[in-house]
Amino acid sequence: MRLTKAFSLFELILVIFISSITLILTLKFIKETNLIQIENQNLAILKTDMLSTKIIIEKNLPQIINTLNYSNKTLYFGNAVLLDNVTKFNMQNSTNILSIHIELDNKISQNWSFKL
Repeated sequence: MRLTKAFSLFELILVIFISSITLILTLKFIKETNLIQIENQNLAILKTDMLSTKIIIEKNLPQIINTLNYSNKTLYFGNAVLLDNVTKFNMQNSTNILSIHIELDNKISQNWSFKL
């Protein structure tokens, strides 16, 4: 009788130990998945901001050369803020082509060329 009680107690301790490990690893996996999803969401927002900026530049192409300003990690269209967290910005105007290199938040870098 004592042997069966001891074996039952051992089984209970083993089940609690395995359940605890499973629960801890499951919670860790859920936390990592949530962090990855948040990072992916932020990256998608940055890509959307870049695409919006490109569309605004395309729509205002002839006069954008004189109204686009970059200072303090912010890109301005006239006096309005066009894009924040711009780490690098370079605009070159050749005869018929406007070339723009832009890097956003040290994560996304794009080169755009527009025909004038």
